[in-house]
Amino acid sequence: MFASDLAPGLVAACAIAPALLLLWLVIAGDSRPEPPWVVWTCVALGAVSVLPVAWIELSLLHHLAVSFNPLVSAGENALWIAAVPEETFKVGIIAAVALRSREFDEPMDGVVYGTAVGLGFAAVENFLYVRGNANLALVAGMRGIMSVPFHGALGAIAGAYIAGARFGGALGAHRHGGSWRTRRLILAWLIPVVLHALFDWSVFSLAALGKLSAAAPSASTGGLILLILVLWLVVGFGSIAYAVRLTRRIAHRQKAYLDTKRLPPAHWRAIWARTLAGLGMSVVGVALIVAGNFAAKYIGVALLLGAVAISAHCAKYLNDVAKATHRHRVAANPG
Repeated sequence: MFASDLAPGLVAACAIAPALLLLWLVIAGDSRPEPPWVVWTCVALGAVSVLPVAWIELSLLHHLAVSFNPLVSAGENALWIAAVPEETFKVGIIAAVALRSREFDEPMDGVVYGTAVGLGFAAVENFLYVRGNANLALVAGMRGIMSVPFHGALGAIAGAYIAGARFGGALGAHRHGGSWRTRRLILAWLIPVVLHALFDWSVFSLAALGKLSAAAPSASTGGLILLILVLWLVVGFGSIAYAVRLTRRIAHRQKAYLDTKRLPPAHWRAIWARTLAGLGMSVVGVALIVAGNFAAKYIGVALLLGAVAISAHCAKYLNDVAKATHRHRVAANPG
């Protein structure tokens, strides 16, 4: 097997790797890590949801009348064909987990499960975009930097608001009136839809304006392209920043992260080393599964299983150390 034979598989692995890396960072950063099987179930549900979403989007694409104006058409496609179906499915999965899972027992769980659903969706979508693309490395790199974290951020935002609806009393939401639960459930869907629509409108508009500029270059078109590019960057990175802000606020309110946050740096160095090792194993494993022969595919599966085992071990390690630290503090301050 030559390196050139593995090239398509390596590119596919690079398309999925950003989602896996962000997922491991979320798992390792949770002060009371969730059972790995619950997190991976969320990832799998997010990944599988790509299929019905794609079917709905293709159906809408054939039946939805769009404007002849390229910017208006981009907005209609971004909202009705991309944002609404995708975010409705993702938020529905997060809400179902929140209502059904016994492990959903603290506000930070909403962020973890929401991010897992969003990254599962992003991994499959990223693979479909990269597969067969003439500019594989460029598309994989651009989507890995922006689109994958963006989907994870939207999932985290939805999960944070769903957690606010479920644990509103603990987060102080009850102070804002009796309809706080309903408002948070609405915002869990509405905010990701609006952000997703703005993000995709920017992408679709840039593509349409790029074609117009190539056919008939003009200063006004170039200026508009620059403004939309700035909007795309602001929406993308702004959504990620907003997700981080919500996460920090929830963590601060429930104060569940303090025990782990105060662990000595040596604990975190070990976790980061194992996380990076697991990421490398998963990239090589996916490459072997996609492009390898019969024996190589089995090796790839073994590497992926090893990466999952590393993830589970990291979660268990942090959880055990956090519990031990908490017991020592309780023993030292019995009052």
